[in-house]
Parts: sequence; C-alpha cells; structure tokens
Amino acid sequence: MLPKTFRLKKRGEFKKVYTEGKSVASPCLILYFKKRNALKQTRIGFSISKKLGCAVERNRIKRRLREAIRPYLNIIEPGYDLFFIARHKIKGISFEDVEKNMLNLIKRAGIIKREEKK
Repeated sequence: MLPKTFRLKKRGEFKKVYTEGKSVASPCLILYFKKRNALKQTRIGFSISKKLGCAVERNRIKRRLREAIRPYLNIIEPGYDLFFIARHKIKGISFEDVEKNMLNLIKRAGIIKREEKK
C-alpha cells in the first residue's frame, strides 16, 4: 500500500500537474510530472478511465500500479508530483511489464536521484 503522504488526492492537484507539468508516454502508461517548491515529499496519483472496465477491473489496475511504484519511491527525487494515466494496453500485460514500464518512464523523465543515475 502506498502511504498517504505519497498520494495526490485533490482534483486541483491533478489538474495542476496535468496542465503545468511535462509528460512522457509508453504504450500502456502516460506519466505527467511537475517539480514543486513547497514540499520535500514526492506525491503520486493514478487515473484509470471508465473505458478500461468496471470498477473491479479499474481498482485492480490501480492496486497493481501502486504496488509497482512502491519499491522505487526511494530513488525518485523528492519534491515532484507524479500523475500516471493508464492506457488500454495495460489490461493485457503482466505485473513485471507494468513495473518495467513505470521505471522506464521515471528514467526518461529524469527524476531519479543523482546517486542512482550512475
């Protein structure tokens, strides 16, 4: 489970990252990210469209995404807001592939701590 301090919750927070942030994409995920000044904590949010299935399927996807990002929280540079949007192709891939896609997006965004880039 992703601790509450690491979560984006409010609509306005999501909207700010979406409109003012930058993005990178893969076939199954899109990552929007924005540097914040006020907080030292990285916060993460997820968006799964109703087009991906019923509530049970959407919640399953959301749980998989939360679990896939959890081991990498310590390598993400602090002070960022991240917002993942699931695409339709996420339904057919394994958990390991989801994890690889998320790590790849984080690397492409350039938000890994300096020590970890070596």
